[in-house]
Amino acid sequence: MNDSIDAAMMMKDSYLCSQAVFATLGEQCGIERNQALKLSTGFGAGIARRGDICGAVSGAIMAIGLKHGNYEVHDVDARDKVFFLAQKLIEGIKARHGCHTCRGLTGIDFTKPEGLKLFEEKGIGEKICIKVIMDCVDTVKEIW
Repeated sequence: MNDSIDAAMMMKDSYLCSQAVFATLGEQCGIERNQALKLSTGFGAGIARRGDICGAVSGAIMAIGLKHGNYEVHDVDARDKVFFLAQKLIEGIKARHGCHTCRGLTGIDFTKPEGLKLFEEKGIGEKICIKVIMDCVDTVKEIW
């Protein structure tokens, strides 16, 4: 199974989009799946259900940082590489899907109780989120 399909299957198994992307890509950078799942939990549904940046995009940016990020304050080349790759990812998602925010992509307000119900009833995960998840994984694998 390829990585984007693995990530899509994780969402079908009820993992968050952020978890599906970061766990899939993070393993390739040496982080254990359980640790990746925990680290990426808060980024789901547009960061803590706020509808902001898509969790799949957040998970992908975390993976880019894990592979290329700086840990020494003066390593600006590594930092700038992460910024460049993250911008490239966001631009690609916006070009293919129209935006890079959870609310913009799904039309769902997860801060309201009826949001999750609408998400399920309308099959948004299958119609929209899985495609974005797969595009995030594929894009990161192409650019890194």
